[in-house]
Amino acid sequence: MGSYNILHATTTCPRNGETGPVEIEFTFGRLDFRDYRVGDTLDWGTKGLREPKQRPVGGDYDNEGYVECPVCHKDYWVWITVRADVITDVRVDPTRPGHIP
Repeated sequence: MGSYNILHATTTCPRNGETGPVEIEFTFGRLDFRDYRVGDTLDWGTKGLREPKQRPVGGDYDNEGYVECPVCHKDYWVWITVRADVITDVRVDPTRPGHIP
């Protein structure tokens, strides 16, 4: 099992249209199962597991996160935006299919 962090956010499930709180798994920053919310400063860390291996220039980074809807139990992907080390946005990726049919 790999390490990841959790981002608590509100999204709209592309599978059922329900909007609500979700837990998004993501694998960047210092990976040690930390809990974040939009507006929190991401810990890039200097020890242990982390991806990318060092803080990006300016602290700006975009990467994906994985969600399993708490209502329909189907999955989907989101894009997480980090600007100046702060998690600033989460948006559903409608182009990437989930793993759960």
